[in-house]
Amino acid sequence: MKKSILFGSIIGGLIIFLLGGSFFAGVVMGGIIGGIWGAFFGQKKSLPRKSTKKGSSLKVREEELEIKKVKVPIGEVNVHKEVIKDKKTITVPIKREEMVIEAGDEEYYRIPLKEEEIKVSKHPVTLNDVSIKKQRKNEIQKVKTTLKKEKVISDVNGEADMKEQDPIT
Repeated sequence: MKKSILFGSIIGGLIIFLLGGSFFAGVVMGGIIGGIWGAFFGQKKSLPRKSTKKGSSLKVREEELEIKKVKVPIGEVNVHKEVIKDKKTITVPIKREEMVIEAGDEEYYRIPLKEEEIKVSKHPVTLNDVSIKKQRKNEIQKVKTTLKKEKVISDVNGEADMKEQDPIT
């Protein structure tokens, strides 16, 4: 069809120019006429053939599915620990010694006094053991597609004799 448009443009341009018209108008008109001519009378696509001495052969094809699985990233999970501070107030009873002096002898006594003092220390205690692992899950997905399949069709014109063998698919 491209050849028909090009050929029509050249011929149309020359004819209109020789008749005294504009070459550009002739090219446009020739291109339009060449395009129409090519659409109706142009060369049709032919099927792929292989010729032999005894006749011709035609390759009939069909599509087959080829299924592949590819791993693609779908996201990630970040696992971390967070420290939460919690203020605690605890009441702890303590013991304390007091000196009691009663009037009487005037002797000097030295008596050591003691009291309990609170010392706070902290140490971690395991509350929970968390395991982190990936787990595979099997699913079934259906894939729908359309496959193409060629079929040979023979048209008999006139009184041509044709012998059909096995059905061609």
